[in-house]
Amino acid sequence: MLEDNLSSSSSTSTHSDSSNNLPSINEFPKKDSSSFYSIIGIGDPIVDILSEISLNEINKYQLKLGDSIFASEDYNERNVEMFKILESMSLVSYTPGGSVQNTIRVISWCLNNNSQGRKNYKISMLGSVGDDLYKNKIMLSLEDIGVNPILEILKGDKTSRCGVGIYKKEKLFVTQLRASKRLSEKFIEENLDKILDHQAFLIEGYLLNNKFNIVKKLCDLFYEKKKMIIFTLSAEFIVKMHYEKIIELGNKSNIIDGSLGEARALARIENDNYEDIFRSIFKKLKPNNERLLLITDGPNGAYCAKYNYENDDFEFIIRSYAKKIKEEEIKDFNGAGDAFLGGFLSEYMKGSSIIQSCKNGINAASVILKNVGCTFPRNTTLGKN
Repeated sequence: MLEDNLSSSSSTSTHSDSSNNLPSINEFPKKDSSSFYSIIGIGDPIVDILSEISLNEINKYQLKLGDSIFASEDYNERNVEMFKILESMSLVSYTPGGSVQNTIRVISWCLNNNSQGRKNYKISMLGSVGDDLYKNKIMLSLEDIGVNPILEILKGDKTSRCGVGIYKKEKLFVTQLRASKRLSEKFIEENLDKILDHQAFLIEGYLLNNKFNIVKKLCDLFYEKKKMIIFTLSAEFIVKMHYEKIIELGNKSNIIDGSLGEARALARIENDNYEDIFRSIFKKLKPNNERLLLITDGPNGAYCAKYNYENDDFEFIIRSYAKKIKEEEIKDFNGAGDAFLGGFLSEYMKGSSIIQSCKNGINAASVILKNVGCTFPRNTTLGKN
């Protein structure tokens, strides 16, 4: 049984070779002063525009706290007015957003606090932005934290953005996807060598709405080269809308990440029994003894599961408990799941144990909860949180 401040449900089974050609989960180099590791994420580079908003303004635009709305690119649409309101506020702030961009930045932040220094890793973000001031904010924030931007700059286009209205710790989100939807296959071809010069590839489910062909091509190439593939599910509606595509990508993925709700949608199970949910997911995918399922469950913590198909049982299910944080310290739940994945991967890709990787994920999420947006104090050290 695995312990060390985590609980584990495990049937003891002998590790056996994977039944296909996916790389081993231990294929990243072990942690030492000479190790080099690299990961590239593909997703929607978004600018989050955050400000407190009055209840009158919420009601005026017929919005609800907790709503997450996709606005069209029609500048006459009612919801687009939200951006003007937010940006007119004196305390408006701009932070990088988008699921993969959040995770990639957290990975780099975690590694940047490591004494090995930046020369031992390469963290890159792949996507597309417009040629505007929002693009500048994204480029500066990525470079500042040590992320290499591989971003197509679309002349005459606008960078994607998300308006975040805050009222008494509750939030509503109005997302407007613009340039990030138009990442071109030509740009991918021109930068293919640069993209494939990474050990791991991180994909977000949101891209299945409009970039499946690009994602599938890159996934196939990383798979053929026996490199690591991490797939984050993004949202329950994405899982339901693109179920067959997710199964196709999941079959080639080494790590599948998501919330418990997203996992339930993928398992197509209604109950809350996590073992039933995880077993159903593993059974729906092609056998691979090295695949990890990484599931977050908000204040209940997170799970990491591995299945042994030859024994037809779990090799382990590790539960990592969430840190106890005083309610008054919590500023924002947004981005905590992205941060958990970033914290986990920053340890895992160095060859650290599953338990240590889970701990680091919990620590990273705990820091994000204490800040607005997926942001972190540059002088914060995870081990002291």
